[in-house]
Amino acid sequence: MTIKEMDKLRKNINIGDNINLVYQKPEIFSRYHIVYHGQKYSNHYFRSSPNTLSEKAKYLDEGYFIMKDEKVIGGVFIKPNFMADLFLVPPFKDYEYILDKLLKYLRTISKNNESIVIGEVLETYVPFYKSRGYEIEEKEFWMIRPTEQLEAIVPDNYESKPVVDEDKDEIADIIIAAYKANPCYKTVDSKNRYVEHVEFVLKDNKENEMLYNSSRVVVHKYTNEIVGVCLHMEFEGLPLIMSLVVRPDHQGKGIGSYLLRHSISYSSTKYTATRLSVIHNNSAVDVYEHMGFIKNKTINDMYLRAG
Repeated sequence: MTIKEMDKLRKNINIGDNINLVYQKPEIFSRYHIVYHGQKYSNHYFRSSPNTLSEKAKYLDEGYFIMKDEKVIGGVFIKPNFMADLFLVPPFKDYEYILDKLLKYLRTISKNNESIVIGEVLETYVPFYKSRGYEIEEKEFWMIRPTEQLEAIVPDNYESKPVVDEDKDEIADIIIAAYKANPCYKTVDSKNRYVEHVEFVLKDNKENEMLYNSSRVVVHKYTNEIVGVCLHMEFEGLPLIMSLVVRPDHQGKGIGSYLLRHSISYSSTKYTATRLSVIHNNSAVDVYEHMGFIKNKTINDMYLRAG
């Protein structure tokens, strides 16, 4: 989409019944988004702080107030083929009425040959989207547990090492192998994406020695191959376990358990809790619950097929 077309879409947009979408700069939009979306649904993410949402507003830069009679009644991120984080401002309460209008407008600005994606749909609203033809693309939930000192023993024939830049290609290969072997992953990204993922973690942990040392790789002593990895970042003031995978031919040997216990234990001297996000039908959920993690309601990415 050209800059001219984007500017045209960012003008006041009437979606019917004297309801308008009015583009807002991220610093203005995020004031409402942080409260009426971030705080209201913070328990879905076990959020300790909503401040990261201001970065999301800057990154997307597609925040619109929903206005009726010059009064803000809600807000949403919306652009061609994408929408996310619809919220309402009290006393206005008719969520489905507004959502229906937004979905109709979204169809008019979207390319017919591309799917329309709705990001992070809360479980409560999934039935409404399904009634409009949308399907679940990915269903996940967040999990959390307190940090504490735990015994973390590296299994026999393996050793634990820090994550270094030279390992990023091998780590990317392990992530891909683990995801491809797990039937809950419908799609697997390119190797470049996972290499970038490792680079991001290393950059994020550059000034955070605690998280750098919480992240580990497990190496097979006799082949010197990396067979397990646990990567962290800090998100909203708490550790977030971004990737915890074991190469398929080395699963069932206690490597994943060691990595998780090491993570919980090592981060306990600085952080009170740790979090992760997991696809709902991943067998690892049982492992996490066995380790004391609790989960909340699902968060769903949904889509309307092209055409």
